[in-house]
Amino acid sequence: MIATARPGAAADFVAGLTTEHVQVVDYTADLEAQVRWIAPDGVDAVVHLAGDAGQLVGLVRAGGAFATTLGVVPDVPAGRDVKGVSVMTDPAPARLAHLADLVSSGALKVPVTTVCDLEQVDVAFSAFGAGTLGKIAISCA
Repeated sequence: MIATARPGAAADFVAGLTTEHVQVVDYTADLEAQVRWIAPDGVDAVVHLAGDAGQLVGLVRAGGAFATTLGVVPDVPAGRDVKGVSVMTDPAPARLAHLADLVSSGALKVPVTTVCDLEQVDVAFSAFGAGTLGKIAISCA
């Protein structure tokens, strides 16, 4: 598995999100060269959560897959035969309850690293803007 992050704490955080072996590459450097060094023929699949979708889809090998949560699947280079899909959902009560059950059972882990009271929303937004690692939660209690 290959993941992207800034070197240091961010790379350590990303690598710690799974028990699988992860090679973390620095997205602020030559991303394509780093990925091609690990996977010269390209990767089987990309899950696009941020960054340049056009650059990332170019790293998928022929016959691979590209999934994005950002709405639009980029144009696939000609002759690459890459399956692209936009992953979207709606916050329906049943779906949210299912996700809550997964978190409660430990099957899904959500790394909440910062919790702010409702009165501290400005602090939460500042933390988000500063690139806080993990999820930022707002407590209404």
